[in-house]
Amino acid sequence: MRKIQSKVILIPLLVLLLLNSGCNKPKEESKKKNENSTTQIAYVQTKQSASQKAKKEILSMEEIIDVKAVNSDKEMFVAAKPKHLERFQLKSLRKKIKKRLEKQFPDLKVYVSTDQKILKKLGELENKLDEPKMNTKKLDKELQKIKAKATDEA
Repeated sequence: MRKIQSKVILIPLLVLLLLNSGCNKPKEESKKKNENSTTQIAYVQTKQSASQKAKKEILSMEEIIDVKAVNSDKEMFVAAKPKHLERFQLKSLRKKIKKRLEKQFPDLKVYVSTDQKILKKLGELENKLDEPKMNTKKLDKELQKIKAKATDEA
């Protein structure tokens, strides 16, 4: 009887020790990944500084809830999500945003959209920018796809 009681206590104890030791290793690996990802983000942000400034500028407008922006060397694509009541004046809102951005970035061709699909696509592209395999050719190709969708729906 004593052997059975000792086994009942010993087995859960061993399981807990195995689970505890298994959980410690990924934390060390995640720290290494975090160190690498911060350097990549810093690299990408230097290339996307114009779009970051544009996002701050547009978010300062009280009509806008969310903004996604990506820029290449010659073009900037911006998608804004307006407040619900502002949906009735989308055309004037797009003109207002475009005018502000063209004034701030005269060397870039600015494309502004309030379409939800474009907002989603630009958000996905922003996330892809963190990947090390994303280069300027791929970025331009993705931006051209978004540009085609934006002009088809406009």
